Amino acid sequence: MENRQYEALCILHPHLDEEAVTTAITKFEDTIKNLGGSIEKLEKQGRKKLAYTVKKVDNGYFFLSYFNLGPNKITDLKETCRLSEPMLRHFIARKVG
Repeated sequence: MENRQYEALCILHPHLDEEAVTTAITKFEDTIKNLGGSIEKLEKQGRKKLAYTVKKVDNGYFFLSYFNLGPNKITDLKETCRLSEPMLRHFIARKVG
């Protein structure tokens, strides 16, 4: 099956230092590559205040990723993000247009 374009907005726990943030982002990229996808672009957006409290924290480290991946592998990526301890929240959507 042909890879499709997706984008993911991920929020990491605010208590992570720069090394831990880099490690978490690298793990996210490696997961996509191991599933047969490729990263087009990754934007580190830094620490930002959340609109509402999530898991007793009110800010987090945001990064936005654009990538290609097979549609049958998205469930595996979402499960990996869900189980990732540094990941506070994630949102993955198919890129249209």
